[in-house]
Amino acid sequence: MSVEYSKIVPSAETKGQGAFVRTLVGGTGTGFADDSHVHKDWYQKTQSYDDVMEQIQADIDNREDIMVKTRDISAVITDDNQFAFQVQGRKFVPTDWSLQQFSTRAKTPSVSVMREMRNQPDFDDQDGELMVDFANNYMRRMDQDKEFRLRTYTDGTCRAFLTDKYSPVDNRWYMNVLREFLPDARMSHWKGDEDTIFGNLLLTDSVIDYGQDDDTDYGGMVSIGNCEIGKRRISQYPSIFRAICMNGCIWGQQEGKKISKVHRGAIDLDVLKVNIAENIEMQLNILPDGIRKFLETRTQKMGTHSAKGVIAAVCNDFRLDKKQSTEVLEQFITHEHEHQNLFGVINAVTRAGQEFTADTWFKMDNVGGDLMNLSASRWDTILRRADTYTDKDYEKVFAVTA
Repeated sequence: MSVEYSKIVPSAETKGQGAFVRTLVGGTGTGFADDSHVHKDWYQKTQSYDDVMEQIQADIDNREDIMVKTRDISAVITDDNQFAFQVQGRKFVPTDWSLQQFSTRAKTPSVSVMREMRNQPDFDDQDGELMVDFANNYMRRMDQDKEFRLRTYTDGTCRAFLTDKYSPVDNRWYMNVLREFLPDARMSHWKGDEDTIFGNLLLTDSVIDYGQDDDTDYGGMVSIGNCEIGKRRISQYPSIFRAICMNGCIWGQQEGKKISKVHRGAIDLDVLKVNIAENIEMQLNILPDGIRKFLETRTQKMGTHSAKGVIAAVCNDFRLDKKQSTEVLEQFITHEHEHQNLFGVINAVTRAGQEFTADTWFKMDNVGGDLMNLSASRWDTILRRADTYTDKDYEKVFAVTA
Protein backbone atom coordinates (compact mmCIF):
# COMPACT_ATOMS: atom_id res chain seq x y z
CA MET A 1 0.00 0.00 0.00
CA SER A 2 1.28 3.45 -0.87
CA VAL A 3 0.35 6.84 0.47
CA GLU A 4 -0.21 9.95 -1.65
CA TYR A 5 1.62 12.73 0.13
CA SER A 6 0.22 16.23 0.21
CA LYS A 7 2.71 18.94 -0.62
CA ILE A 8 3.43 21.78 1.77
CA VAL A 9 4.00 24.95 -0.23
CA PRO A 10 5.13 28.07 1.67
CA SER A 11 2.66 30.92 1.71
CA ALA A 12 3.61 34.57 1.34
CA GLU A 13 3.93 34.73 5.13
CA THR A 14 6.58 32.03 5.28
CA LYS A 15 8.78 33.17 2.41
CA GLY A 16 12.05 34.63 3.61
CA GLN A 17 11.66 33.42 7.18
CA GLY A 18 14.61 31.08 6.92
CA ALA A 19 17.10 33.12 4.95
CA PHE A 20 19.52 32.91 7.87
CA VAL A 21 20.10 29.25 6.97
CA ARG A 22 22.68 30.25 4.42
CA THR A 23 24.75 32.21 6.94
CA LEU A 24 25.20 29.40 9.45
CA VAL A 25 28.53 27.74 10.08
CA GLY A 26 28.52 24.28 8.52
CA GLY A 27 26.62 25.20 5.42
CA THR A 28 23.90 23.30 3.67
CA GLY A 29 23.77 20.53 1.12
CA THR A 30 24.42 17.56 3.36
CA GLY A 31 21.11 15.99 4.21
CA PHE A 32 18.17 14.29 2.61
CA ALA A 33 18.77 15.22 -1.00
CA ASP A 34 21.54 16.74 -3.12
CA ASP A 35 19.79 20.11 -3.11
CA SER A 36 18.63 19.84 0.50
CA HIS A 37 18.50 23.00 2.60
CA VAL A 38 18.70 20.97 5.79
CA HIS A 39 21.66 22.19 7.79
CA LYS A 40 24.47 19.75 8.57
CA ASP A 41 24.21 20.37 12.30
CA TRP A 42 20.54 19.43 12.19
CA TYR A 43 21.14 16.37 10.03
CA GLN A 44 23.72 15.05 12.49
CA LYS A 45 21.11 15.05 15.25
CA THR A 46 18.76 12.77 13.32
CA GLN A 47 18.80 9.00 12.88
CA SER A 48 18.02 6.78 9.92
CA TYR A 49 15.63 3.86 10.07
CA ASP A 50 18.63 1.54 10.03
CA ASP A 51 20.13 3.38 13.04
CA VAL A 52 16.90 3.00 15.01
CA MET A 53 16.37 -0.61 13.97
CA GLU A 54 19.92 -1.51 15.02
CA GLN A 55 19.30 0.03 18.43
CA ILE A 56 15.96 -1.79 18.82
CA GLN A 57 17.49 -5.14 17.85
CA ALA A 58 20.38 -4.69 20.29
CA ASP A 59 17.85 -4.20 23.08
CA ILE A 60 15.87 -7.25 21.98
CA ASP A 61 19.02 -9.37 22.05
CA ASN A 62 19.39 -8.55 25.75
CA ARG A 63 15.90 -9.45 26.91
CA GLU A 64 13.65 -12.43 27.54
CA ASP A 65 9.89 -12.54 28.02
CA ILE A 66 9.16 -15.23 30.62
CA MET A 67 5.66 -16.71 30.76
CA VAL A 68 5.08 -17.92 34.33
CA LYS A 69 2.21 -18.79 36.66
CA THR A 70 1.65 -16.99 39.94
CA ARG A 71 2.62 -20.03 41.99
CA ASP A 72 6.08 -19.97 40.44
CA ILE A 73 6.79 -16.34 41.36
CA SER A 74 8.09 -15.24 44.75
CA ALA A 75 9.38 -12.03 46.24
CA VAL A 76 12.92 -12.13 47.62
CA ILE A 77 15.83 -9.91 48.61
CA THR A 78 19.03 -9.99 46.56
CA ASP A 79 22.50 -10.21 48.05
CA ASP A 80 22.86 -6.42 47.72
CA ASN A 81 19.57 -5.80 49.54
CA GLN A 82 17.29 -5.13 46.59
CA PHE A 83 13.69 -6.27 46.29
CA ALA A 84 13.32 -8.78 43.46
CA PHE A 85 11.04 -11.33 41.84
CA GLN A 86 12.42 -14.85 41.81
CA VAL A 87 11.43 -16.87 38.75
CA GLN A 88 12.89 -20.18 37.61
CA GLY A 89 15.76 -19.83 40.06
CA ARG A 90 16.67 -16.34 38.82
CA LYS A 91 16.19 -12.99 40.54
CA PHE A 92 15.01 -9.88 38.69
CA VAL A 93 14.86 -6.44 40.25
CA PRO A 94 11.67 -4.70 39.04
CA THR A 95 11.66 -1.18 37.66
CA ASP A 96 9.22 1.28 39.18
CA TRP A 97 6.91 0.67 36.21
CA SER A 98 6.82 -3.11 36.61
CA LEU A 99 6.46 -2.75 40.39
CA GLN A 100 3.40 -0.61 39.76
CA GLN A 101 2.03 -3.18 37.29
CA PHE A 102 2.56 -5.95 39.85
CA SER A 103 0.73 -3.94 42.52
CA THR A 104 -2.21 -3.54 40.15
CA ARG A 105 -2.34 -7.27 39.35
CA ALA A 106 -1.99 -8.20 43.02
CA LYS A 107 -4.68 -5.67 44.02
CA THR A 108 -2.61 -4.10 46.76
CA PRO A 109 -4.24 -1.17 48.61
CA SER A 110 -2.04 1.28 46.70
CA VAL A 111 -0.19 0.83 43.42
CA SER A 112 2.54 3.20 44.61
CA VAL A 113 3.24 2.07 48.17
CA MET A 114 5.94 -0.47 47.24
CA ARG A 115 7.62 1.97 44.89
CA GLU A 116 7.64 4.66 47.57
CA MET A 117 9.00 2.24 50.18
CA ARG A 118 11.86 1.20 47.96
CA ASN A 119 12.76 4.72 46.88
CA GLN A 120 12.92 6.24 50.34
CA PRO A 121 16.44 7.58 51.03
CA ASP A 122 16.98 5.56 54.22
CA PHE A 123 15.84 2.20 52.76
CA ASP A 124 17.46 -0.67 54.67
CA ASP A 125 17.22 -4.46 55.07
CA GLN A 126 14.17 -4.23 57.33
CA ASP A 127 12.34 -2.24 54.68
CA GLY A 128 13.34 -4.85 52.15
CA GLU A 129 11.97 -7.67 54.31
CA LEU A 130 8.74 -5.74 54.77
CA MET A 131 8.40 -5.35 50.99
CA VAL A 132 8.94 -9.10 50.52
CA ASP A 133 6.31 -9.98 53.14
CA PHE A 134 3.92 -7.45 51.63
CA ALA A 135 4.30 -8.77 48.06
CA ASN A 136 4.13 -12.46 49.01
CA ASN A 137 1.07 -11.80 51.16
CA TYR A 138 -0.89 -10.36 48.24
CA MET A 139 0.39 -12.96 45.80
CA ARG A 140 -1.08 -15.72 47.98
CA ARG A 141 -4.54 -14.24 47.31
CA MET A 142 -4.06 -14.26 43.54
CA ASP A 143 -5.19 -17.04 41.20
CA GLN A 144 -2.23 -19.40 41.43
CA ASP A 145 -2.86 -20.71 37.89
CA LYS A 146 -2.94 -17.23 36.37
CA GLU A 147 -0.13 -16.77 33.86
CA PHE A 148 1.89 -13.58 33.53
CA ARG A 149 4.41 -12.23 31.07
CA LEU A 150 7.54 -10.88 32.80
CA ARG A 151 9.84 -8.89 30.56
CA THR A 152 13.36 -9.42 31.86
CA TYR A 153 16.77 -8.24 30.76
CA THR A 154 20.27 -9.64 31.02
CA ASP A 155 21.14 -6.82 33.41
CA GLY A 156 18.90 -8.53 35.98
CA THR A 157 15.94 -6.16 35.73
CA CYS A 158 12.25 -6.88 35.23
CA ARG A 159 10.77 -4.06 33.16
CA ALA A 160 7.19 -5.31 32.88
CA PHE A 161 4.72 -7.47 34.80
CA LEU A 162 1.95 -8.16 32.27
CA THR A 163 -1.00 -10.52 31.99
CA ASP A 164 -1.04 -13.32 29.46
CA LYS A 165 -3.73 -11.38 27.55
CA TYR A 166 -1.37 -8.50 26.83
CA SER A 167 -0.41 -8.31 23.13
CA PRO A 168 2.46 -5.95 22.38
CA VAL A 169 2.92 -4.45 18.93
CA ASP A 170 6.51 -5.27 18.01
CA ASN A 171 8.55 -2.08 17.63
CA ARG A 172 10.40 -3.59 14.65
CA TRP A 173 7.11 -4.22 12.85
CA TYR A 174 5.97 -0.67 13.53
CA MET A 175 9.21 0.89 12.28
CA ASN A 176 9.10 -1.22 9.11
CA VAL A 177 5.54 -0.05 8.43
CA LEU A 178 6.60 3.57 8.90
CA ARG A 179 9.58 3.04 6.61
CA GLU A 180 7.26 1.63 3.94
CA PHE A 181 4.96 4.68 4.05
CA LEU A 182 7.58 7.38 4.82
CA PRO A 183 10.73 5.92 3.29
CA ASP A 184 12.86 9.08 3.31
CA ALA A 185 12.02 10.31 6.81
CA ARG A 186 14.59 10.70 9.57
CA MET A 187 14.05 10.17 13.29
CA SER A 188 14.56 13.24 15.47
CA HIS A 189 14.04 14.03 19.15
CA TRP A 190 14.52 10.35 19.94
CA LYS A 191 13.40 9.65 23.51
CA GLY A 192 12.77 5.92 23.31
CA ASP A 193 14.25 3.20 25.48
CA GLU A 194 14.56 -0.59 25.47
CA ASP A 195 10.81 -1.10 25.10
CA THR A 196 9.51 2.20 23.75
CA ILE A 197 9.53 4.10 20.47
CA PHE A 198 9.07 7.79 21.08
CA GLY A 199 10.11 10.62 18.81
CA ASN A 200 9.41 12.57 15.62
CA LEU A 201 9.81 11.53 12.01
CA LEU A 202 11.08 14.52 10.09
CA LEU A 203 9.38 14.61 6.68
CA THR A 204 12.18 15.28 4.25
CA ASP A 205 12.54 17.32 1.08
CA SER A 206 11.53 14.35 -1.05
CA VAL A 207 8.15 14.25 0.71
CA ILE A 208 7.50 17.88 1.60
CA ASP A 209 7.80 20.43 -1.19
CA TYR A 210 8.97 23.81 0.12
CA GLY A 211 8.33 25.48 -3.22
CA GLN A 212 10.66 27.36 -5.53
CA ASP A 213 12.35 29.27 -2.71
CA ASP A 214 14.21 27.01 -0.31
CA ASP A 215 14.46 29.61 2.44
CA THR A 216 11.52 28.70 4.65
CA ASP A 217 12.36 27.27 8.05
CA TYR A 218 9.01 25.60 8.79
CA GLY A 219 8.16 22.01 8.03
CA GLY A 220 6.23 18.91 8.94
CA MET A 221 6.87 15.93 11.15
CA VAL A 222 4.90 12.95 12.39
CA SER A 223 5.19 12.31 16.11
CA ILE A 224 5.20 8.56 16.70
CA GLY A 225 4.92 6.36 19.76
CA ASN A 226 4.60 2.73 20.78
CA CYS A 227 5.46 0.86 23.94
CA GLU A 228 5.72 -2.90 24.24
CA ILE A 229 5.26 -2.84 28.03
CA GLY A 230 2.09 -0.79 28.33
CA LYS A 231 3.30 2.75 28.99
CA ARG A 232 1.66 4.14 25.86
CA ARG A 233 -0.46 3.02 22.94
CA ILE A 234 0.63 2.99 19.32
CA SER A 235 0.17 6.50 17.93
CA GLN A 236 0.91 9.05 15.23
CA TYR A 237 0.25 12.78 15.39
CA PRO A 238 1.01 15.50 12.86
CA SER A 239 3.58 18.04 14.00
CA ILE A 240 5.13 21.23 12.70
CA PHE A 241 8.54 22.62 13.52
CA ARG A 242 10.48 25.82 13.15
CA ALA A 243 14.13 26.16 12.12
CA ILE A 244 14.62 23.16 9.85
CA CYS A 245 18.26 24.15 9.62
CA MET A 246 18.91 23.66 13.31
CA ASN A 247 17.28 21.39 15.87
CA GLY A 248 13.63 21.30 14.91
CA CYS A 249 12.72 22.02 18.47
CA ILE A 250 9.56 24.00 17.82
CA TRP A 251 6.42 22.26 16.79
CA GLY A 252 2.73 22.77 17.37
CA GLN A 253 0.64 19.67 17.62
CA GLN A 254 -2.69 19.30 15.90
CA GLU A 255 -4.58 16.05 16.09
CA GLY A 256 -5.70 14.23 12.99
CA LYS A 257 -7.25 10.78 13.11
CA LYS A 258 -5.95 9.20 16.29
CA ILE A 259 -4.66 5.65 16.24
CA SER A 260 -5.61 4.29 19.65
CA LYS A 261 -4.95 0.58 19.76
CA VAL A 262 -4.97 -1.15 23.13
CA HIS A 263 -2.35 -3.89 23.52
CA ARG A 264 -4.83 -6.57 24.54
CA GLY A 265 -6.16 -9.68 22.85
CA ALA A 266 -5.50 -10.66 19.24
CA ILE A 267 -4.29 -7.78 17.07
CA ASP A 268 -4.96 -7.88 13.33
CA LEU A 269 -1.71 -6.38 12.03
CA ASP A 270 -3.02 -6.11 8.47
CA VAL A 271 -5.93 -3.95 9.60
CA LEU A 272 -3.65 -1.93 11.86
CA LYS A 273 -1.28 -1.32 8.96
CA VAL A 274 -4.11 0.07 6.81
CA ASN A 275 -5.21 2.33 9.68
CA ILE A 276 -1.67 3.66 10.05
CA ALA A 277 -1.47 4.43 6.32
CA GLU A 278 -4.80 6.27 6.34
CA ASN A 279 -3.80 8.17 9.47
CA ILE A 280 -0.49 9.34 8.01
CA GLU A 281 -2.17 10.44 4.80
CA MET A 282 -4.76 12.47 6.72
CA GLN A 283 -2.16 14.10 8.89
CA LEU A 284 -0.02 15.19 5.98
CA ASN A 285 -3.11 16.86 4.53
CA ILE A 286 -3.65 19.04 7.61
CA LEU A 287 -0.01 20.09 8.08
CA PRO A 288 -0.17 23.16 5.77
CA ASP A 289 -3.06 24.55 7.82
CA GLY A 290 -1.09 23.85 10.99
CA ILE A 291 1.88 25.87 9.73
CA ARG A 292 -0.43 28.74 8.80
CA LYS A 293 -2.01 28.75 12.26
CA PHE A 294 1.39 28.64 13.90
CA LEU A 295 2.62 31.67 11.97
CA GLU A 296 -0.58 33.59 12.66
CA THR A 297 0.17 33.50 16.40
CA ARG A 298 2.74 36.25 15.72
CA THR A 299 -0.20 38.67 15.38
CA GLN A 300 -1.33 37.94 18.97
CA LYS A 301 1.00 40.42 20.63
CA MET A 302 1.78 41.10 24.29
CA GLY A 303 1.83 44.86 23.78
CA THR A 304 2.62 46.65 27.03
CA HIS A 305 1.76 43.63 29.16
CA SER A 306 4.46 41.92 31.23
CA ALA A 307 6.05 38.97 29.40
CA LYS A 308 6.82 37.34 32.73
CA GLY A 309 3.20 37.76 33.77
CA VAL A 310 1.97 36.31 30.47
CA ILE A 311 4.17 33.25 30.87
CA ALA A 312 3.06 32.84 34.49
CA ALA A 313 -0.59 32.98 33.42
CA VAL A 314 -0.03 30.44 30.65
CA CYS A 315 1.84 28.07 32.96
CA ASN A 316 -0.95 28.36 35.51
CA ASP A 317 -3.64 27.71 32.91
CA PHE A 318 -1.91 24.54 31.71
CA ARG A 319 -0.91 23.35 35.17
CA LEU A 320 2.82 23.26 34.64
CA ASP A 321 4.78 22.69 37.82
CA LYS A 322 7.37 25.12 39.18
CA LYS A 323 10.34 23.46 37.50
CA GLN A 324 8.61 23.33 34.13
CA SER A 325 7.36 26.92 34.44
CA THR A 326 10.81 28.20 35.38
CA GLU A 327 12.32 26.46 32.36
CA VAL A 328 9.71 28.06 30.09
CA LEU A 329 10.58 31.50 31.47
CA GLU A 330 14.30 30.89 31.06
CA GLN A 331 13.85 29.69 27.48
CA PHE A 332 11.80 32.78 26.66
CA ILE A 333 14.40 35.13 28.15
CA THR A 334 17.29 33.33 26.43
CA HIS A 335 15.84 32.58 22.99
CA GLU A 336 12.46 34.19 22.43
CA HIS A 337 12.51 37.64 24.04
CA GLU A 338 12.39 39.29 20.61
CA HIS A 339 9.04 37.60 19.96
CA GLN A 340 6.74 39.52 22.30
CA ASN A 341 3.70 37.56 21.19
CA LEU A 342 1.97 34.19 21.48
CA PHE A 343 4.42 32.80 18.90
CA GLY A 344 7.31 33.44 21.29
CA VAL A 345 5.43 31.84 24.20
CA ILE A 346 4.76 28.68 22.18
CA ASN A 347 8.42 28.48 21.21
CA ALA A 348 9.50 28.88 24.85
CA VAL A 349 7.12 26.13 26.00
CA THR A 350 8.23 23.61 23.39
CA ARG A 351 11.90 24.48 23.84
CA ALA A 352 11.48 23.89 27.58
CA GLY A 353 9.86 20.51 27.00
CA GLN A 354 13.05 19.11 25.54
CA GLU A 355 14.83 19.60 28.87
CA PHE A 356 12.63 16.99 30.60
CA THR A 357 11.67 13.33 30.37
CA ALA A 358 9.83 11.92 27.36
CA ASP A 359 6.42 12.12 29.02
CA THR A 360 6.89 15.75 30.08
CA TRP A 361 8.30 16.63 26.65
CA PHE A 362 5.21 15.13 25.02
CA LYS A 363 2.92 16.96 27.46
CA MET A 364 4.56 20.31 26.82
CA ASP A 365 4.48 19.85 23.06
CA ASN A 366 0.75 19.27 23.44
CA VAL A 367 0.53 22.52 25.39
CA GLY A 368 2.26 24.18 22.44
CA GLY A 369 -0.38 22.77 20.12
CA ASP A 370 -3.19 23.97 22.37
CA LEU A 371 -1.67 27.45 22.49
CA MET A 372 -1.47 27.48 18.70
CA ASN A 373 -5.26 27.20 18.62
CA LEU A 374 -5.87 29.73 21.39
CA SER A 375 -8.84 32.01 20.73
CA ALA A 376 -8.43 35.79 20.68
CA SER A 377 -10.69 36.16 23.71
CA ARG A 378 -8.69 33.69 25.79
CA TRP A 379 -5.45 35.41 24.79
CA ASP A 380 -6.93 38.72 25.94
CA THR A 381 -7.87 37.10 29.26
CA ILE A 382 -4.29 35.92 29.72
CA LEU A 383 -2.97 39.40 29.00
CA ARG A 384 -5.30 41.00 31.53
CA ARG A 385 -4.39 38.46 34.19
CA ALA A 386 -0.67 38.98 33.50
CA ASP A 387 -0.90 42.51 34.86
CA THR A 388 -2.29 41.31 38.18
CA TYR A 389 0.68 39.14 39.17
CA THR A 390 2.72 40.19 42.20
CA ASP A 391 6.04 38.89 43.49
CA LYS A 392 4.15 36.52 45.80
CA ASP A 393 2.20 35.18 42.84
CA TYR A 394 5.44 34.60 40.91
CA GLU A 395 6.82 32.63 43.85
CA LYS A 396 3.89 30.25 43.49
CA VAL A 397 4.55 29.72 39.76
CA PHE A 398 8.32 29.74 39.39
CA ALA A 399 10.99 27.86 41.31
CA VAL A 400 13.16 30.97 41.12
CA THR A 401 12.25 34.52 40.24
CA ALA A 402 13.74 36.15 37.20
